[in-house]
Amino acid sequence: MNERLVEIHSSGEIAGRVKTIAAEISEASRQKELTVLGILEDSFVFLSDLLRATDAPLRTAFLRYDHRALGGVQDLSFTTPLDLRGRDIVLVEGVLNTGVTQEYLMKQLESRGASRVRLCVLIDKTDERRTTVEPEWRGFETHEPYVVGYGLGFQERWRELPYLAKLAGGNEPRSHGAAEKKEDTWGDS
Repeated sequence: MNERLVEIHSSGEIAGRVKTIAAEISEASRQKELTVLGILEDSFVFLSDLLRATDAPLRTAFLRYDHRALGGVQDLSFTTPLDLRGRDIVLVEGVLNTGVTQEYLMKQLESRGASRVRLCVLIDKTDERRTTVEPEWRGFETHEPYVVGYGLGFQERWRELPYLAKLAGGNEPRSHGAAEKKEDTWGDS
C-alpha cells in the first residue's frame, strides 16, 4: 500500500456491497427494463463490476458533463446516441458530495423524457449534502474528505487500486487545483 494512503474498505468489502446492490438492481429491472448510465470518469470500475454482478438485461451507456466557468452551464454528452423517452434510468456515480451536480443531471435526464431517474453511488458523503438528492443505492457512507481507489482518483492518481483508501493524515493536498475551481463555479458533486 502507498504510504500516503490508509485503506478504509477492502476489495472484499467492495465486492460484497456490489453484489448486494446488483441483486437489488436486478430485482428492480424485472419490473421494467433499466437503462444504466455511468458518469465518467469516477464510475467506470464500479459500473463494470456492478454490470457483471447484475442478473438482468440492462441497457448501458456512459455520460460525460462539462462545467462551464461562466454561469454554471453544463453540456451533457453520451458515449452512444440514446433516446431517453420513457426509460427508467439508473445513474451510476462514484461519489455523491453536495448533490448539486447529480440533481442537475437527474433533472436534465427527466427533461429529455426519462420516466424515472434513480441514483446509485459508490461513496456517499451525507454530511456534505446541499440538496435533497438521496441515492436509491449506496456502496458506503464516509466522512473522509478524499477517497481514492477502485476507480476514484485524486489529480488522476490512485484509480487503479483494488480497495478504497483515504489520504493519510497530514498528507492531504492543500488545494484541489481544478476541482477547487469546479466547486467555486458549480458547487461540486
